[in-house]
Amino acid sequence: LQSPLALHFNPTRTIALRSHKAHCLSWHQRCWIMCTAIDAEPVGGPIGALIDAMSSSKCGAINKQLNDATDKETVLEITSQTIQRMNAINLATSLHRLARIEKHKRAERESLLRDKRFELLMDAIISRAPDFSPRSVADILWSLATLKYWPPVAVRPVLTQVALHLGRASTAAFEPQHLTIVTWALGTLECKPVKLLERIEEQALNSVGLLNTQNCANLLWGFAKLKQPTTKLVPAVSDYLMSSGLIQQCKPVEVSDLAFACAVLGKPETSRLFLEDLSTLARRNSKLNDFSSRQIVMLIWAFARLNIMPPDGCLDEWRETIVRFGQQRPMLAADRNNLEVALNRLGEDKKLWFPERDQQSGAEPAAQSAASA
Repeated sequence: LQSPLALHFNPTRTIALRSHKAHCLSWHQRCWIMCTAIDAEPVGGPIGALIDAMSSSKCGAINKQLNDATDKETVLEITSQTIQRMNAINLATSLHRLARIEKHKRAERESLLRDKRFELLMDAIISRAPDFSPRSVADILWSLATLKYWPPVAVRPVLTQVALHLGRASTAAFEPQHLTIVTWALGTLECKPVKLLERIEEQALNSVGLLNTQNCANLLWGFAKLKQPTTKLVPAVSDYLMSSGLIQQCKPVEVSDLAFACAVLGKPETSRLFLEDLSTLARRNSKLNDFSSRQIVMLIWAFARLNIMPPDGCLDEWRETIVRFGQQRPMLAADRNNLEVALNRLGEDKKLWFPERDQQSGAEPAAQSAASA
């Protein structure tokens, strides 16, 4: 026997009663009753494919607008108007575009982070984090690191997605260059998820041969900045760069970053040849004129930290360059301190490097450099 309550909710009886009473109702009411008695079915087949194609086309159009934008106001306006229609790729592109535009605009960066439209974008990114592909996750981390913005509410969802892609099969995992971007971003943000870094190291070791010079510098710099122990990564990357000849293609900033990583993570017996090869790129007959004073200081500091003397002639050429830079613009306090410590360790006369002692009180204050980490 059915209870009165069960009888009351019997679907067959309910539909029958509706049909009986339909004669007494208007046409619109009868249509409503019939519709409520039929379960909705998901759209599929050709119609579903058409809807997906239209959605993808609209999202592609949004991405083109974002990539064509040349200022933050345009990007923010596109984002605020289309946020409800954006897919995960659109969200990552929007943040990435803002970071590229504001990369060298520190004053404007602060106003961006306070903009309500930027907050709207970040809320959407956090809520849609599970939808991000490996490339989108890498782009988002690069963007946040470039903007120096790492809100606590973003840490868990973003790192969860990093862990997810690190554990997936190769077809859905990070590509080698994505691993290096993630590592650089974590180093810049001073975020040290040890277990994730161990998995990044394991995967990076299997794909070193697919990296370019920038990838190598980013990877090692990130590990060094976070002081993440590794005994295999530095030898693997340095051997690859030297044996392939790619080391000759390193830019000054990459030479500086690689030297810093060698000094922090390497050992004298395994890093000497690599440091010496890097130093050849900072010679008069090579790319010395392209180096900044900070990059030269980093090279000297790296040799000193490992108690290795630079090749003959290097210190003379670097001293002349540093003195010339000093005559044009006083060295930042942090760089000067690093240089003085390195010169003491190498047994150099500091007076030759600083012939005229500048007024430190008038020098621009500097944040702690990577060399002093």
